[in-house]
Amino acid sequence: MLVKADLSNAEELLPIQHRAFAALYETYQDQYNPAIETMDYFQSRFARPNCSYYKIIEEGHTVGLVRTTVAEDADQGWLGLIGIDPDNRGKGFGHKAMLDLENLYPTVKRWVLCTVLQEPRLVAFYEKLGYKPIKTEPEQEAMDMVYMEKWILEPKKTFLLVSWITETFFILI
Repeated sequence: MLVKADLSNAEELLPIQHRAFAALYETYQDQYNPAIETMDYFQSRFARPNCSYYKIIEEGHTVGLVRTTVAEDADQGWLGLIGIDPDNRGKGFGHKAMLDLENLYPTVKRWVLCTVLQEPRLVAFYEKLGYKPIKTEPEQEAMDMVYMEKWILEPKKTFLLVSWITETFFILI
């Protein structure tokens, strides 16, 4: 379940973020990795317009976090990050959180994010959720960022064709 976080949750969430991204930092040593974000910088994000943090709560425990940027009534959203504590990975919490996030923002029709192209597990995670690559940009040597998008379509309407001898009717279901 996603629960909106506020500044008072920073002390709880930043260590989870650090643990969630530590392995990526060990591999790439990139300067923008969430594993090395300072408390001051983390806390400053709470004041950014339209930036929201959510705690991922399962069985009464915070198992991860999500950061989004979505303007009120916007039709596009940016997934800044989703991080699951390593002790809670592989249990479907990230997948469920992503679907819950989409439901929290019913006006958003297009979600965009970026992830490390050289991490097939991450790319596959988003592809399973319906995200498609739209562009790739180099970040540093041996590390590229792939931008991905997902369009949330309106529910499909079904037409039922009913015909009586010479008259045809279309019924929207």
